[in-house]
Amino acid sequence: MEKNILILCCGYPWATDMAFGYHVSKVLEKMKLPDNVEFLEVGGSACMIPAFVEGKDKLVVVDIFRVDAKPGTVVRLKQEEVPIIVNGKTDIDKLHLIQMLEQISISGKCPEAIFIGVVPKETKTLGEKLTPVVKKQIPKVIELIMKEIAS
Repeated sequence: MEKNILILCCGYPWATDMAFGYHVSKVLEKMKLPDNVEFLEVGGSACMIPAFVEGKDKLVVVDIFRVDAKPGTVVRLKQEEVPIIVNGKTDIDKLHLIQMLEQISISGKCPEAIFIGVVPKETKTLGEKLTPVVKKQIPKVIELIMKEIAS
């Protein structure tokens, strides 16, 4: 039986590398995804859609992740590996997403959650373009997403 999969692409389209998930969503919307796969571009509001997440078999979250690696590094994380505190500050969007998943898990209908993305280079300036080091990783992230769908 095929897994019911949801891909959430997170990111603000005008916030340089924070727009990574948004840019990935623009590639995904041009692709023919299997019938068992849905995707949503959710900006920073992934935590606002528990009804879409609950009951799925697998959740793939596409975003930036501030881990201890060079900008442009592609990462695949489990829920417990997602950094919530970055440079001493709480990443509110990630915190709320993780809290939503924990709340759904109480019902026993929480999907397996995988987080795929890239380490950002620039997140403090406004702009519609990704930095080149981050932009060039979009095909690799798409490849990882497709592997998650196939597994």
